[in-house]
Amino acid sequence: MKKTILFIIGLFLTMKVFAQYTVKGGIGEPLPVEVNQQTPIRVYLLNGLSNAEITFQTATEEPHQWYKFHRGYSDAIPMAGHQSGNRSTINDISDGWAYFVETPSNPTPSSYVWIIDYSRYQPVFTSLVAQEEDDEDKCAALKLIVRMEAEPLTYYTWSGASGSLSRTYHLLYDNLEWNEESLSFIPKEENRLQSGVLSEIIINAPLKNTVFTLTGDDFAQHFGMEQSIATSEYAAIAVEAHAQMIATQAAGEIEISEAGAQTAYSAPVDVRFQAYANEPTAALYVWNILKTDLETGEQTSILRYTDSSVSYTFRDSGSYTAQLEVDARSECFDDSQRFTIFIGESYLRLPNVFSPGSSPGVNDEYRVSHKSLVSFKASIYNRQGNLLYHWEDPTQGWDGKVHGRYVPTGVYFIVVEAKGADGKTYRLSKDINVLRTKEK
Repeated sequence: MKKTILFIIGLFLTMKVFAQYTVKGGIGEPLPVEVNQQTPIRVYLLNGLSNAEITFQTATEEPHQWYKFHRGYSDAIPMAGHQSGNRSTINDISDGWAYFVETPSNPTPSSYVWIIDYSRYQPVFTSLVAQEEDDEDKCAALKLIVRMEAEPLTYYTWSGASGSLSRTYHLLYDNLEWNEESLSFIPKEENRLQSGVLSEIIINAPLKNTVFTLTGDDFAQHFGMEQSIATSEYAAIAVEAHAQMIATQAAGEIEISEAGAQTAYSAPVDVRFQAYANEPTAALYVWNILKTDLETGEQTSILRYTDSSVSYTFRDSGSYTAQLEVDARSECFDDSQRFTIFIGESYLRLPNVFSPGSSPGVNDEYRVSHKSLVSFKASIYNRQGNLLYHWEDPTQGWDGKVHGRYVPTGVYFIVVEAKGADGKTYRLSKDINVLRTKEK
């Protein structure tokens, strides 16, 4: 008994799944559109209704009764079909009607099809115009004014509620996109989807001169009959700037690409600022370097340079800001790129012992500890007052040799004169103990 019940249920489900509609006709392949997963309706778009037909098929041979309605199930009227075996077909098909079949095993249909003759509803474009806003937003956004006609693609549900298919259009234009790896703007083909009834389209202002083309809709594209309209060439005014900072100091080269970052340096430090923008729209580069008074917060310009790159050596302690402004024909500008550089106070310390030739790589060279020194002179003397070594680069030192040979162990004397980036003057002298475990 259980097997019989399961067989009947399985047969019923098979019949439900197997029952289906097939739509043919018109020019090209009819396009089925799923309207809603919760609604037992499938809308078919046809390009004309010549030779149009709908076929219904079930798993078993049982009578098929066709119906159609224009506004809802309550208005359904029967219509004759041509049945052969488990298949039946109707040819009298009209735009804007629903069609379904009732059978003895399925007196309440589970689905129906709605027919739209798309050739009657093609969108017609009249004009497409790029329009800049009259306020500051024109540098960030652009409005495209669309003049077009497109009748709604309407359908009705069982209950008589109306719905409409959403059309999708493509807005095509050329643009530029910043590439961080190559530090350059690269061409980009924009393809933005626009849905619904179009009257205006708001987009980010493009970074290069371009022509905007609107094509569609996607239903027309399916049938190979899409329409398109284009603007005249739009002259870009939007500016997008990026910047890079490369600092060279005693520790070597330091690259900072993130504008807005604050980094502390030891003077003197050589810095090169490099700007990038969407040329040729970007027409003027201005670098402005300002020093901030740490007590009042006031800023004083110490350099203004009109070029995409500028180099500057920071010798004095304090806080600095390097700000970039890029302009486009006095219409728009980008001043978002800036770097903060902090030059710390000076510092100088002289060690009193080192061991040349004893443990290579470990305290085998005499070096001073320092920070933000803008001038430096150091001299080594023996106990007799003879000059043994002299250097003027605080990043260098003495290897403990004179004429290629290590000096004997003992006490030597160093004299240093230096000036810090903060204006502080150093005049230091000190004994140096030279220690070695073996003579070389």
